[in-house]
Amino acid sequence: MTKVEESILKTLCYRDLFDYPLTEGEMATFLIDEPVHPHELQQALARLVAEGKVDRQDGFHFLPGREKNTVIRKGREKISERKYARALRLAQTLRHFPWVRAVFLTGALAAGNAEKEADLDFLIITRRNRVWLMRSFVYLLFAALGWKRPRGVTEAPDRVCLNMFLAEDALAVPDEEQNLFTAHEVALAQPLWAKDFLHQRFLGENPWVKNFLPNLGIPEVKIPASKSSGRPVVTVIRRFLDFLDWLSHQLQLVYMHRRRTREVVERNRILFHPIDLSKDILGAYRVKLYAQLHRNPDYK
Repeated sequence: MTKVEESILKTLCYRDLFDYPLTEGEMATFLIDEPVHPHELQQALARLVAEGKVDRQDGFHFLPGREKNTVIRKGREKISERKYARALRLAQTLRHFPWVRAVFLTGALAAGNAEKEADLDFLIITRRNRVWLMRSFVYLLFAALGWKRPRGVTEAPDRVCLNMFLAEDALAVPDEEQNLFTAHEVALAQPLWAKDFLHQRFLGENPWVKNFLPNLGIPEVKIPASKSSGRPVVTVIRRFLDFLDWLSHQLQLVYMHRRRTREVVERNRILFHPIDLSKDILGAYRVKLYAQLHRNPDYK
């Protein structure tokens, strides 16, 4: 088996965990570990199909015996279209907040693979030293309007999950969090709206993604954040707001003290993920890949 063929199986195994078959074009973009020319990929796919190691139907490629995933994907794409329209409407509300720089959609909906019960995962990017003030304002607004997923509820269809806030100067994923799962999360994040080239800046701050997805287009030049005005009045106001953000951070830390698990609650970075999905997903991926490489047809 060539390196490209092995990478194809890696890619299909990973996406199979989400019941998501791939077109040839998607395979060319999201191929794991191996840079490839489209013609080389086409030939490798043809060989794997001829050998029965990969199945193909309606333009989609998937692991042998997993043809049902084509139906699942088409159904979820229709669900995702409706949910995306709602997410876009709700995200527009945040344009009126002066410190919000961008709103991204993440998770299954960003991948076009949402189920009916799925909520709407938002990543909100703010100005520096404004993530805690914005979390307070957005949390209260969305709760008052009934848009936020209630605490402790696992299924809240079409409600917003406010689980990620980043300052525009804290877009880079730390080294210890860089893995195949996170690379897909970064690559698939969809900007519902963004100012000052925030989507390109987000990708440009995470060039490590190409270590896992080498064919993905990542900007090679980092775009610097816009500088704040140096006028004295503006400086005083900014420092006062910095203090309010710091105070909001401290108060919320006290409130969350007994509830904290593995959440990231830094000054310019908030990630509320009490369950480490990456660990479970990557573990399942390794098991599935081993089964496919050793030709175990009974493992799904």
